[in-house]
Amino acid sequence: MANDKSRAVYGIDLGTTFSCIAQVDRYDQAVVLRNFEGDATTPSVVYIESESNMIVGKEAKNQLAVEPEKTVAFIKREIGNDEAFDKTKNTTPMHLDPVEISALILKKLVQDANNLGDNPEPITDVVITCPAYFGNKERLQTKQAGISAGLNVLAIINEPTAAAISYGMKVDERRTILVYDLGGGTFDVTIIAVNGGAIKVVATGGDHHLGGVDWDTELAKYVLNTFNSQNGTSYEFDSLAPNARYELLLNAENWKKNLTAKQKVKINFSYEGKSVNFELPRETFNAITEDRLNETIDATRKIIEKAEEKGYKKIDEIILVGGSSKMPQIKERVEAEFGLPTHITDPDECVAKGAAIFAMNEAYDAALKKSEEEGTKAPEPLMTKRTRIVNVTSKTYGLGLIDNQVGNMIFANTTLPVSRTRVFETVRDGQTGVTLPIYESDFTDEEKDQTVEDRFCNLATEDISELKLTGNHPKGTEIKVTFSISEEGILSVNATRDSDVIDFQLKVAGVKSEDELRKSQNFIANATVE
Repeated sequence: MANDKSRAVYGIDLGTTFSCIAQVDRYDQAVVLRNFEGDATTPSVVYIESESNMIVGKEAKNQLAVEPEKTVAFIKREIGNDEAFDKTKNTTPMHLDPVEISALILKKLVQDANNLGDNPEPITDVVITCPAYFGNKERLQTKQAGISAGLNVLAIINEPTAAAISYGMKVDERRTILVYDLGGGTFDVTIIAVNGGAIKVVATGGDHHLGGVDWDTELAKYVLNTFNSQNGTSYEFDSLAPNARYELLLNAENWKKNLTAKQKVKINFSYEGKSVNFELPRETFNAITEDRLNETIDATRKIIEKAEEKGYKKIDEIILVGGSSKMPQIKERVEAEFGLPTHITDPDECVAKGAAIFAMNEAYDAALKKSEEEGTKAPEPLMTKRTRIVNVTSKTYGLGLIDNQVGNMIFANTTLPVSRTRVFETVRDGQTGVTLPIYESDFTDEEKDQTVEDRFCNLATEDISELKLTGNHPKGTEIKVTFSISEEGILSVNATRDSDVIDFQLKVAGVKSEDELRKSQNFIANATVE
């Protein structure tokens, strides 16, 4: 049995609405570490009380309806949004960016676990999860949130993969599983082949802006429309005062949760001296949120088609994860649509638990590599059952060409790690430079070249995406460009001309430089988080 110190690695589910931290105990059981309030999950909400004092979690969530201008929620939806990272434009208190807000949430999780847990040493080594469809920028920013919080991020892994790890530890036979992950703010659907300790991601997709909060919003709008009908008013949801809008959303979340256990709920809502009171049956709630549910079903069908194209014709079962999957309409509809056994498996905690198991594997692999390099005795396995992961990329990556074209290099749902090289040619005599715009897209059809569309994301910043060519090169000079994606889905790019490696480093827009990252680290380290 490995000593306790060797188990000082942790898994963190950094969620849109709730976050969670877990570890594997000495009995090989993944367990969640509770927060200061005694809860397994912590609301991903930050209240900025002052420049040096932040409140994170349940108390911060209560401030949404009181001081919304000083409170930040759903920050995960802003990961990858360049405007949110522009400190001259964003409206976040103190102009904090999504990496810094996420780091404050991570600091709260780790701080509570350190203070309340029986840990052999302070928590530093972690695996952090992210939605499967997160692209390169989002993954790098998630990793930088961990670094800003003073953590050593061993890896970034996909949330449905983590859920499958947690579930797969209990499965010995070969099975093909669909993971339907409906969280508070994001939706993932992933098909995974499980065979003992081996987990292979077959196909994945999802929606960055679809989750339980959208069910809350639909319900809030319905209540406001009923209020208008009964009171002769014409308030628009998006035009309500921020504190009133957040209060209505928080109430809608509670009504939604009550409808999980009850067939109907009493609605009471007051605004500017008027009120509305009525009973809302679960059937009505299901009807007003049906469009959101349909979006998840459509996305699920697309991923099933991708799995079939890869030869996976039969799915054995569906597991439902994410807190929002507890709504009765989810299980009922998924079973009706796909006719498969459907299980709700530890929806609030399984992602963090799976990340903790993955962290143990990472720690053992690192220790094994070190012993091999030093020629010392191999370490004792940290767990009796090993997990092996084969992942895929959820995005398609290509290089910008002339005439507004993109030459695709690596396609979505390609097994990781992967490298692809294509040869391109200069188009003029005597060129002194070549611009390399790096495009990321959601296309899954393997078309080699495509016209650039608005939905394509240009990852490379303009000031760094130009290769400098020395010498007098004729038109048609060949340049080999190689795209490589690591196991955790992070892209790197290099180029060669003849046998010379061209100095090129991919600098992704919205990802902090080393200097910016140090400033964020110092700010988070000095901030008081309660």
